[in-house]
Amino acid sequence: MQKKLRIGLEGMEFHAHHGVYEEERIKGGKYIVDVFVYTDAMQAELYDDLNGTVNYEKIYSTVEQSMQQPVKLIEHLARKILDDLRIFISKDDQIRIKVKKLFPPLSGKVAAGVVEIED
Repeated sequence: MQKKLRIGLEGMEFHAHHGVYEEERIKGGKYIVDVFVYTDAMQAELYDDLNGTVNYEKIYSTVEQSMQQPVKLIEHLARKILDDLRIFISKDDQIRIKVKKLFPPLSGKVAAGVVEIED
């Protein structure tokens, strides 16, 4: 049985211009993104080799690029991030992404709108 390790980045903060409403797309807002990859990192564990794991610098730069491309819905944003990560993360590895839109424009006080996606 293949050993799985969870590698991730939590709390990546971005100012981005996503949203359904024009004001959101003009002013922008604060977003928090978490990414976890479940992978076989035995080579990294045993031999201290970056090639035997998922490079979280690549994860960060991929998420950062996705955040710079405005979309209406965070559901679509989460899928876009996942698809962009799949370019260099094996289909054998599970990816979990959580996107939080802080203080969404609602009639009451709400800390965040949240979407999680796994593949």
